[in-house]
Amino acid sequence: MSVALRWTERAVAHLEALVEYISLTSPVYAEGMVTRIDQRLRLARLQPEIGKQVAEVNDATIREVVVPPYRVFYRIHPDAIEVLAIVHERRHLPNAL
Repeated sequence: MSVALRWTERAVAHLEALVEYISLTSPVYAEGMVTRIDQRLRLARLQPEIGKQVAEVNDATIREVVVPPYRVFYRIHPDAIEVLAIVHERRHLPNAL
């Protein structure tokens, strides 16, 4: 059974920024990246614990799925998963995960 998907404002801003940046060189690749992120989040909605626990955060409800070169962080709630952030793998995590 699938749970709901919610996005934080921060995560939406991250997605918009990465699409804008990638689109400067390849709108097609930007669209493909969004599709891959969407596919990974669909799987997470079906099996919220599919993502691995985040080593840098001491909270078992926060998980991540990797869509190279991005890490997509989400929090598991009983009725939903909440997308918290999308971060390039070379960047540091946001403070407020």
